Amino acid sequence: MNKFAPTELEITEEAEELAQIYLNRKIVPEEKRDDALHVAVATIFEVDALITWNYRHLANLRKSELFHSVNLEKGYTKQLNIVTPMEVIRDED
Repeated sequence: MNKFAPTELEITEEAEELAQIYLNRKIVPEEKRDDALHVAVATIFEVDALITWNYRHLANLRKSELFHSVNLEKGYTKQLNIVTPMEVIRDED
């Protein structure tokens, strides 16, 4: 993992507020608040992709559309790609 030099992003008040909107709109259930925070932080910091194995709450087309709809409404215009690790793995053969 170190060879990729990951950057640690912080949970800001802005991210907390955006995550709460996702929860209020029931894009993710209340008990999955961390999922909402992951998407909110990735959105605010304009990351290219959020990589997850979580198909149920994050990595599916319908959820991506709902997150993007809220993001556009709130002024975040860069679309966040929510993908699985299989979608970004490089074939080294």
